[in-house]
Amino acid sequence: MIARSWLFCPADRPDRLTRAVDVADVAVADLEDAVATDAKARARATVAEWLAADPARARRVWVRVNNEQDLVDADLDAIAGLGIAGVVLPKADLVTVTALAGRLRVPVLPLVETAAALWRLPEIAAVPGVATVTLGEYDLAADLGVSGFEDDPQPLAWARSGAVAAAAGCGLVPPPAPVTAAFDDREAFTASTRALQRMGFAGRMCIHPRQVEWTHDAVRPGADDVERARAVLAAAQDAERKGSGVAVVSGRMVDAAVVRRARRVLALAAPDAGSVMD
Repeated sequence: MIARSWLFCPADRPDRLTRAVDVADVAVADLEDAVATDAKARARATVAEWLAADPARARRVWVRVNNEQDLVDADLDAIAGLGIAGVVLPKADLVTVTALAGRLRVPVLPLVETAAALWRLPEIAAVPGVATVTLGEYDLAADLGVSGFEDDPQPLAWARSGAVAAAAGCGLVPPPAPVTAAFDDREAFTASTRALQRMGFAGRMCIHPRQVEWTHDAVRPGADDVERARAVLAAAQDAERKGSGVAVVSGRMVDAAVVRRARRVLALAAPDAGSVMD
């Protein structure tokens, strides 16, 4: 199933994490950028205690670990056996993704934030254990030397399409759209979220609770879309029962691509919180 919203919160703020679980499809406990270097040990202990207190809640939580090997090891030791849904790996590259996915029993979501990783994105997406892939656009833009990507889709359009294509080509679920630091302009946020959805992203990564509500509204299919999607699936199932390879809805042929699109519409209409692997 497809998660609509991923809300990042500091791992040392259990109050914010609890709220994130309540409002977002996926809560991401952030041990990386949101936690100062000298506070990381305390953050690990805090988030481990919070996760252990409610196993059902832990199943809806992903943890963004650090990228440096010694910090990653400490992060993974702290959350081992606590039943989290998955791990977000920042500044991912093929070597670190392969190593991390090989030692975990939960899925990994790599954030591609460098030109070198972008160049190998299809290989990263193909690593067993990867749930899907997406971009960390601020670091990526700095590495590429591009600017203005928040207001103009062109500078990173090819990178965004590359992430969507890599995920689709490897049979992964559609990636969540990257974060934006803008959280005071609902109209602009909604427009960009819908534009990214048209590019093939599903849902969005968020850094503020209000962005979660905006994302849910932006990606929610209309009643007509849901009705048509249900009609498409019903027609396809009826054709299969009859041994026919042809189904028609409203005078239009229904093929496998149309059925896949219908399933995606229904997944966004009734998401399964926390799960991005089905």
